[in-house]
Amino acid sequence: MPQGVLLSDRDLAMLRLLDLTPATAMQIRKASVTFDDEPFRDERRVRERLQTLAEVGLVRAFPAGMPGGGVMHYYRLTQEGYRAALPESVDNPPRVSLNEIAPSRLRHAMATAEVIVHTLVASHERGVRVLKSTGDGRLTLSIGEHRQQPDFHVQLGFAGRYFNLVFEIDMATEPLDSYREQSIRTKILGYETYHDWVLHNWKLGGFQGPRPSFRVVFLTTGAERANHILWLASDLARNKDRRLVYASTQDEYLSERHAVAAPIFNDHHGEWQALVDPQPTSRFRREPIRLTPPIVLPHGL
Repeated sequence: MPQGVLLSDRDLAMLRLLDLTPATAMQIRKASVTFDDEPFRDERRVRERLQTLAEVGLVRAFPAGMPGGGVMHYYRLTQEGYRAALPESVDNPPRVSLNEIAPSRLRHAMATAEVIVHTLVASHERGVRVLKSTGDGRLTLSIGEHRQQPDFHVQLGFAGRYFNLVFEIDMATEPLDSYREQSIRTKILGYETYHDWVLHNWKLGGFQGPRPSFRVVFLTTGAERANHILWLASDLARNKDRRLVYASTQDEYLSERHAVAAPIFNDHHGEWQALVDPQPTSRFRREPIRLTPPIVLPHGL
């Protein structure tokens, strides 16, 4: 326990959130409705508590320029803050998760933080349990030459079912149909390969437990790019009946109060889906969209 401060349940919940993602005071206030203790009433109280935690060495504030001028601050754990948040952990946090975010990565990091906080809040409001969560690029899915590090992983529980989701926050900075390591094509192929490997091991193990499954959720900057991602997912799908990839826009997701349960995603057939759907064989009453390929497919770029 740090000297000079008594950590409340709300403090510990805030530290665990900062282990999941860097966050601003505004994002922490929004997420605080999910904390076991009472939520923060306003941002001023969040900043005051963060200042206290910073003075005893549990968190650090980093300034960042805002579009159009001005400065905001985001917060990250220190090594001591990580130990206070997760005292049972025997691992050390990656050094990169304690340091200032590189300017070239800041826009993506803040977009990811918005998605993580919104997912937690939307799940809380719909009575969906958050069973596991991993952020800050700490989950690695490796098989063969493929190595995927999703921006956010969460396992949700609802109505006796489990929903494993990995999020890719796409800022439209990487090529779609290319053989580059970070292209959308390479990512989809990596997830297809990993899903096949998981199913193969499940079958070798005698089909023990429920059939393993997960969804890859692409949240991108515009509807046209989401459409093109899904077209590419359809072209690369090894099993056309397996709905591995969902896509929507960040604006659509963040503006939907019940984002985890609302049918705001399309799959690679253009059909509408929700992240948490206890009746996956039913169809939402929305007309499927028609997927179209990008005008130019620059293979090999």
